[in-house]
Amino acid sequence: MSPKPSIVIIPGSFTGPELYTTLGSLLEGQGFEVFVGTLQSASRTAPEKPATMKEDAAYFRGVAEFLASQGKDVIVLGHSYGGIVATECVKGVTKAEREVQGKTGGVVRVLYLASVLGDIGQGSLEAMGGQLGPFIRILGDYMHMDGNAAAPVIYNDLPEKEALEWADRGKCHSTTSFLDPLTFSAVDHVPITYIHTERDNILIPEYQKACVEKLRKRNAKNVSTVNINTGHMPNVTAPEVTAKGIIDAIGAV
Repeated sequence: MSPKPSIVIIPGSFTGPELYTTLGSLLEGQGFEVFVGTLQSASRTAPEKPATMKEDAAYFRGVAEFLASQGKDVIVLGHSYGGIVATECVKGVTKAEREVQGKTGGVVRVLYLASVLGDIGQGSLEAMGGQLGPFIRILGDYMHMDGNAAAPVIYNDLPEKEALEWADRGKCHSTTSFLDPLTFSAVDHVPITYIHTERDNILIPEYQKACVEKLRKRNAKNVSTVNINTGHMPNVTAPEVTAKGIIDAIGAV
Protein backbone atom coordinates (compact mmCIF):
# COMPACT_ATOMS: atom_id res chain seq x y z
CA MET A 1 0.00 0.00 0.00
CA SER A 2 1.41 3.41 -0.96
CA PRO A 3 2.18 5.81 1.92
CA LYS A 4 -0.25 8.65 2.44
CA PRO A 5 0.77 11.96 0.89
CA SER A 6 2.22 14.77 2.97
CA ILE A 7 -0.04 17.80 3.41
CA VAL A 8 1.22 21.38 3.29
CA ILE A 9 -1.33 23.87 4.66
CA ILE A 10 -1.15 27.52 3.60
CA PRO A 11 -3.15 29.75 5.99
CA GLY A 12 -5.55 32.49 5.03
CA SER A 13 -4.73 36.20 5.28
CA PHE A 14 -4.45 37.87 8.69
CA THR A 15 -3.84 34.47 10.31
CA GLY A 16 -0.99 32.38 11.64
CA PRO A 17 -0.44 28.61 11.79
CA GLU A 18 -1.86 28.46 15.32
CA LEU A 19 -5.38 28.64 13.86
CA TYR A 20 -4.73 25.35 12.05
CA THR A 21 -3.25 23.36 14.93
CA THR A 22 -6.37 21.33 15.69
CA LEU A 23 -7.02 20.61 12.03
CA GLY A 24 -3.42 19.50 11.56
CA SER A 25 -3.60 17.21 14.59
CA LEU A 26 -6.78 15.58 13.30
CA LEU A 27 -5.15 14.88 9.94
CA GLU A 28 -2.02 13.53 11.63
CA GLY A 29 -4.29 11.23 13.63
CA GLN A 30 -5.38 9.75 10.31
CA GLY A 31 -1.80 8.99 9.35
CA PHE A 32 -0.90 12.06 7.29
CA GLU A 33 2.30 14.03 7.68
CA VAL A 34 1.18 17.67 8.03
CA PHE A 35 3.14 20.90 7.73
CA VAL A 36 1.34 24.15 8.59
CA GLY A 37 3.45 27.03 7.32
CA THR A 38 3.63 30.73 8.13
CA LEU A 39 2.65 33.40 5.64
CA GLN A 40 5.47 35.89 5.25
CA SER A 41 2.80 38.48 4.45
CA ALA A 42 1.17 37.99 7.87
CA SER A 43 4.31 37.72 9.97
CA ARG A 44 5.77 41.23 9.70
CA THR A 45 4.69 44.60 11.04
CA ALA A 46 5.59 48.21 10.29
CA PRO A 47 8.23 49.51 9.86
CA GLU A 48 9.42 46.18 8.42
CA LYS A 49 9.23 45.83 4.65
CA PRO A 50 5.96 44.03 3.79
CA ALA A 51 6.19 40.65 2.08
CA THR A 52 4.85 40.03 -1.40
CA MET A 53 2.73 37.10 -2.53
CA LYS A 54 5.78 35.89 -4.43
CA GLU A 55 7.68 35.69 -1.14
CA ASP A 56 4.85 33.65 0.33
CA ALA A 57 4.92 31.37 -2.71
CA ALA A 58 8.71 30.98 -2.57
CA TYR A 59 8.52 29.95 1.07
CA PHE A 60 5.87 27.29 0.48
CA ARG A 61 7.50 26.12 -2.74
CA GLY A 62 10.60 25.46 -0.67
CA VAL A 63 8.58 23.32 1.74
CA ALA A 64 7.01 21.34 -1.11
CA GLU A 65 10.40 20.86 -2.78
CA PHE A 66 11.93 19.62 0.47
CA LEU A 67 9.23 16.99 0.85
CA ALA A 68 9.35 16.06 -2.85
CA SER A 69 13.13 15.64 -2.66
CA GLN A 70 12.48 12.79 -0.24
CA GLY A 71 10.37 11.08 -2.90
CA LYS A 72 7.11 12.01 -1.20
CA ASP A 73 3.79 12.79 -2.83
CA VAL A 74 2.60 16.20 -1.63
CA ILE A 75 -0.83 17.77 -1.24
CA VAL A 76 -0.85 21.59 -1.06
CA LEU A 77 -3.90 23.07 0.64
CA GLY A 78 -4.56 26.80 0.36
CA HIS A 79 -7.20 28.49 2.51
CA SER A 80 -8.75 31.80 1.38
CA TYR A 81 -5.84 34.09 0.30
CA GLY A 82 -3.70 30.97 0.68
CA GLY A 83 -5.34 29.67 -2.49
CA ILE A 84 -3.52 32.29 -4.55
CA VAL A 85 -0.27 31.30 -2.86
CA ALA A 86 -0.99 27.61 -3.42
CA THR A 87 -1.56 28.20 -7.13
CA GLU A 88 1.74 30.05 -7.52
CA CYS A 89 3.89 27.91 -5.21
CA VAL A 90 3.38 24.60 -7.02
CA LYS A 91 5.03 25.99 -10.16
CA GLY A 92 7.82 23.58 -11.08
CA VAL A 93 7.07 21.23 -8.16
CA THR A 94 4.19 19.15 -9.51
CA LYS A 95 4.91 15.46 -9.80
CA ALA A 96 4.40 15.55 -13.56
CA GLU A 97 6.94 18.37 -13.98
CA ARG A 98 9.47 16.62 -11.73
CA GLU A 99 9.08 13.30 -13.57
CA VAL A 100 10.10 15.01 -16.81
CA GLN A 101 13.32 15.98 -15.01
CA GLY A 102 13.87 12.39 -13.84
CA LYS A 103 12.96 13.22 -10.24
CA THR A 104 10.64 11.41 -7.86
CA GLY A 105 8.01 12.93 -5.60
CA GLY A 106 6.11 16.14 -6.09
CA VAL A 107 2.75 17.83 -5.73
CA VAL A 108 -0.02 15.44 -6.77
CA ARG A 109 -3.04 17.62 -5.95
CA VAL A 110 -3.92 21.14 -4.87
CA LEU A 111 -6.82 21.61 -2.45
CA TYR A 112 -8.59 24.96 -2.30
CA LEU A 113 -10.49 25.56 0.95
CA ALA A 114 -12.85 28.53 0.47
CA SER A 115 -10.08 29.98 -1.68
CA VAL A 116 -9.48 33.07 -3.74
CA LEU A 117 -8.69 31.94 -7.29
CA GLY A 118 -7.41 34.14 -10.07
CA ASP A 119 -6.26 34.01 -13.65
CA ILE A 120 -2.64 34.43 -14.69
CA GLY A 121 -1.84 38.13 -14.32
CA GLN A 122 -4.35 38.70 -11.53
CA GLY A 123 -3.59 39.42 -7.89
CA SER A 124 -5.78 38.48 -4.96
CA LEU A 125 -7.56 41.84 -4.81
CA GLU A 126 -8.44 41.79 -8.50
CA ALA A 127 -9.54 38.16 -8.24
CA MET A 128 -12.00 39.23 -5.52
CA GLY A 129 -13.49 41.90 -7.76
CA GLY A 130 -11.39 44.73 -6.33
CA GLN A 131 -13.30 44.74 -3.05
CA LEU A 132 -12.03 44.28 0.51
CA GLY A 133 -14.32 43.58 3.43
CA PRO A 134 -15.65 46.73 5.16
CA PHE A 135 -13.88 45.61 8.34
CA ILE A 136 -10.42 45.91 6.71
CA ARG A 137 -8.47 49.16 7.01
CA ILE A 138 -5.41 49.89 4.85
CA LEU A 139 -2.73 51.81 6.72
CA GLY A 140 0.12 52.24 4.26
CA ASP A 141 2.03 49.01 3.73
CA TYR A 142 -0.25 46.97 5.98
CA MET A 143 -3.91 46.07 6.27
CA HIS A 144 -5.60 45.76 9.66
CA MET A 145 -8.82 44.03 10.63
CA ASP A 146 -11.49 45.43 12.95
CA GLY A 147 -12.28 42.40 15.13
CA ASN A 148 -15.67 43.70 16.31
CA ALA A 149 -16.91 44.20 12.77
CA ALA A 150 -15.26 41.08 11.36
CA ALA A 151 -16.38 38.56 14.00
CA PRO A 152 -20.01 38.03 12.91
CA VAL A 153 -18.97 37.81 9.27
CA ILE A 154 -15.88 35.62 9.43
CA TYR A 155 -16.96 33.47 12.37
CA ASN A 156 -20.69 33.43 11.67
CA ASP A 157 -20.97 29.80 12.81
CA LEU A 158 -19.73 30.53 16.36
CA PRO A 159 -21.45 32.16 19.36
CA GLU A 160 -20.90 35.94 19.48
CA LYS A 161 -18.39 35.99 22.34
CA GLU A 162 -16.29 33.16 20.93
CA ALA A 163 -16.38 34.68 17.46
CA LEU A 164 -15.01 37.96 18.81
CA GLU A 165 -12.23 36.18 20.70
CA TRP A 166 -11.05 34.54 17.49
CA ALA A 167 -11.44 37.67 15.37
CA ASP A 168 -9.34 39.66 17.84
CA ARG A 169 -6.44 37.30 17.09
CA GLY A 170 -6.22 38.64 13.55
CA LYS A 171 -2.77 39.81 12.49
CA CYS A 172 -1.90 42.72 10.23
CA HIS A 173 -1.31 41.69 6.63
CA SER A 174 0.85 43.02 3.81
CA THR A 175 -1.06 45.25 1.39
CA THR A 176 1.20 44.50 -1.56
CA SER A 177 0.62 40.76 -1.24
CA PHE A 178 -2.95 41.30 -2.45
CA LEU A 179 -1.67 43.04 -5.60
CA ASP A 180 1.06 40.62 -6.70
CA PRO A 181 -0.05 38.84 -9.92
CA LEU A 182 -0.15 35.11 -10.54
CA THR A 183 2.28 33.70 -13.12
CA PHE A 184 1.04 30.09 -13.09
CA SER A 185 -2.17 28.10 -13.51
CA ALA A 186 -2.02 25.01 -11.28
CA VAL A 187 -5.05 23.35 -12.86
CA ASP A 188 -3.11 22.98 -16.12
CA HIS A 189 -0.55 20.76 -14.41
CA VAL A 190 -2.11 18.95 -11.46
CA PRO A 191 -5.58 17.82 -10.32
CA ILE A 192 -7.32 20.23 -7.97
CA THR A 193 -10.24 19.90 -5.57
CA TYR A 194 -12.20 22.91 -4.36
CA ILE A 195 -13.74 22.52 -0.89
CA HIS A 196 -16.85 24.71 -0.82
CA THR A 197 -17.88 26.30 2.48
CA GLU A 198 -21.64 26.55 2.09
CA ARG A 199 -22.33 29.21 4.76
CA ASP A 200 -19.42 31.46 3.87
CA ASN A 201 -20.05 35.21 4.25
CA ILE A 202 -16.59 36.25 3.01
CA LEU A 203 -16.19 34.30 -0.23
CA ILE A 204 -19.87 33.64 -0.76
CA PRO A 205 -20.98 30.37 -2.38
CA GLU A 206 -21.71 32.10 -5.69
CA TYR A 207 -18.13 33.36 -5.85
CA GLN A 208 -16.74 29.94 -5.03
CA LYS A 209 -18.88 28.27 -7.69
CA ALA A 210 -17.80 30.85 -10.28
CA CYS A 211 -14.16 30.08 -9.47
CA VAL A 212 -14.73 26.38 -10.05
CA GLU A 213 -16.53 27.01 -13.33
CA LYS A 214 -13.56 29.04 -14.59
CA LEU A 215 -11.25 26.16 -13.69
CA ARG A 216 -13.50 23.66 -15.45
CA LYS A 217 -13.51 25.75 -18.61
CA ARG A 218 -9.72 25.69 -18.52
CA ASN A 219 -9.20 22.01 -17.71
CA ALA A 220 -12.34 20.13 -16.59
CA LYS A 221 -10.66 16.74 -16.21
CA ASN A 222 -8.48 18.09 -13.40
CA VAL A 223 -11.32 19.61 -11.31
CA SER A 224 -13.43 18.09 -8.53
CA THR A 225 -15.33 19.53 -5.57
CA VAL A 226 -16.28 18.72 -1.98
CA ASN A 227 -18.90 20.60 0.08
CA ILE A 228 -18.86 21.28 3.82
CA ASN A 229 -21.63 23.11 5.68
CA THR A 230 -19.54 25.80 7.42
CA GLY A 231 -18.58 29.44 7.37
CA HIS A 232 -15.27 30.87 6.14
CA MET A 233 -13.04 29.62 8.96
CA PRO A 234 -13.89 25.91 9.29
CA ASN A 235 -10.36 25.17 10.50
CA VAL A 236 -11.45 26.90 13.73
CA THR A 237 -15.22 26.42 13.83
CA ALA A 238 -15.53 22.86 12.52
CA PRO A 239 -12.11 21.17 12.34
CA GLU A 240 -13.54 17.63 12.36
CA VAL A 241 -15.84 18.40 9.42
CA THR A 242 -12.96 20.10 7.62
CA ALA A 243 -10.58 17.20 8.17
CA LYS A 244 -13.15 14.80 6.73
CA GLY A 245 -13.64 17.09 3.72
CA ILE A 246 -9.89 17.16 3.13
CA ILE A 247 -9.61 13.39 3.43
CA ASP A 248 -12.51 12.95 1.01
CA ALA A 249 -10.75 15.27 -1.44
CA ILE A 250 -7.46 13.42 -1.10
CA GLY A 251 -9.25 10.16 -1.79
CA ALA A 252 -9.62 11.30 -5.37
CA VAL A 253 -5.82 11.19 -5.91
